[in-house]
Amino acid sequence: MTVIPMNRQPKGVPVGGQFAATAHAEPSVSLAPAPAGRHASPATPNRPVPESLLMAHFQDPQLVPDLEWMIERSADADEMELDHRSEIFSDHVPNLNVEEAYGYFSKARRELIEGGDWRATLAECAAADTAAHPGGTLKGDYQPPISTHQAGYMDGTLTTGSKYTGYRDATEICKDIRADLKAAVAANYLPAALKYSVKNDKYSGGQSITVTVQGVSDEDRLDPTELDHNGDHKKMPEAVELEKRVDAITNAYNRTDRGNNYDYANVAYWGRAEIETDWARDFRESEAAKRKAVRDARANR
Repeated sequence: MTVIPMNRQPKGVPVGGQFAATAHAEPSVSLAPAPAGRHASPATPNRPVPESLLMAHFQDPQLVPDLEWMIERSADADEMELDHRSEIFSDHVPNLNVEEAYGYFSKARRELIEGGDWRATLAECAAADTAAHPGGTLKGDYQPPISTHQAGYMDGTLTTGSKYTGYRDATEICKDIRADLKAAVAANYLPAALKYSVKNDKYSGGQSITVTVQGVSDEDRLDPTELDHNGDHKKMPEAVELEKRVDAITNAYNRTDRGNNYDYANVAYWGRAEIETDWARDFRESEAAKRKAVRDARANR
């Protein structure tokens, strides 16, 4: 198990300057008390978002169906199970404070039992959670990159980036990717306080492009409360989303035909996006310091 030192605020405890005030709808019911062990003031989000990962937020299309499923499962729940399901419901809308999330949960469950419009209440809850996200919304008329997918060779998948115009040299593509990253930052599609390093490599039979996001610490990148099946800390949802967005920009000029059940791949380039870890940052800075020392020693001869 990887042990990572964390010095984070407890869940529900605000940090100065970490949250941007955003108006959002309030539930038209008396808020139910928060469950034991979960404390939050009315102005405190359920789960804080690190400053380094603040970017435009989009409502997950699966959020409302997930909330509906949880309300349906809670209709006949006993008191112990009800506490558990209401807490899970609250975790699905982390930008609301716990009391507000519980208010929506209680109202939707009561409306389901009494024949009210409980689905409309859940749609309102999802919209309120989206509006409360501190990352804000997109600026201007920016259009996020998209890819199309279709059947490829045999049982493979052919994926084409929206800016693919044919095979091009990786060096030229990197220039366009840098411009796209700059535009995405200006539109709030990507966090502004980070550095995006774009590098390419060419070798016999192919080429690759790697975009490394620098400036996100392990403390911000990883969730200290959640472990994966390997016992390592899971990535924060915003870190996963950041990698997904940068990967889409990285591969907007790409065309890949890759087999699903056999060793086959036909790509314009191998494109990859990653968030630099603390270890990788320390190694990069250490190597840079060594190179500088060598240069300085030669200059002083």
